[in-house]
Amino acid sequence: MTETLVDEFYTARNLLYLGAYPQTLQALAQVTRTSNETEKQTIKYRAYLSQGNYKMVLTDLNPSTSVSPALQALYHLAKYLQSSDNGAKETVEKAVEELIAVQNNLVNGTFVVIVGMVLVNLQKYEEALKLLAMHPKSLECIAISVYILLQINRVDMAQKLVARTRGWAEDSPIAQIAEAWANLYVGGNKYMEASYIFEELAQASSVSTACLLNSLAVVKMHLGQLQEAEEVLEDALAKESNNPDTLANLVVCANLAAKPLEEKYRYLSQLKDVAPNHPFVVDLDAKDAEFDTLAAKYAK
Repeated sequence: MTETLVDEFYTARNLLYLGAYPQTLQALAQVTRTSNETEKQTIKYRAYLSQGNYKMVLTDLNPSTSVSPALQALYHLAKYLQSSDNGAKETVEKAVEELIAVQNNLVNGTFVVIVGMVLVNLQKYEEALKLLAMHPKSLECIAISVYILLQINRVDMAQKLVARTRGWAEDSPIAQIAEAWANLYVGGNKYMEASYIFEELAQASSVSTACLLNSLAVVKMHLGQLQEAEEVLEDALAKESNNPDTLANLVVCANLAAKPLEEKYRYLSQLKDVAPNHPFVVDLDAKDAEFDTLAAKYAK
């Protein structure tokens, strides 16, 4: 991305990462003239996707009418997030691989960000990292790379990437969020540093979003402050009653606090209804299936 584009959508992009989706759309509406309408559209539709408005995105971004590769990739991301069918997921993977095969598409940082998100959902981490590394000055590519490195337990590499980025983007909310993610994985004294970052972001942006509250609640759970974590999550749930991350964290918090099974299952059932492809649900279903397989094996 050019410096012009970064300046043009700086506020909207940061609000998107902070989880302030209505404010993101408001910031975009203020950009009445733009040299890159595709960038504006991708941020807008990502805000809608983050609110679970998959059908609207799929309707608006029909592949037969979406000329931009970035918007086509966004359509497939919406398709993946909406579907729980493995066949549909395979279709998405094939379509995205075809888009990636066009070398000209990879020049566009926005396109790489979107396909990177798709690949993360498909758990094709190595391929995603290779693509994201093509845009070393894109804060979004860096943030997604940090997320992937943490997912594959390469905390050391994530820390190095965060440190390099801090040298030229220390004040960027996106860079700060990536740093807080890394701190959470390091643990120890870094938990408090992560807490400070999330609290400062909420104060500086004047938006206490479900996204930021979830991050803060995770820190508090790691610190053993379960009652405070539950209160923060209840606040997040009041802001977004069907936020998948809030529901997943409530399940975890209830389990750590030894809450009644009914409470845990209520949140889990709601999570499965609103986000059947959420990583927490996918991982739990895989563990359930593995347990059933082992139980059947040793029952013989």
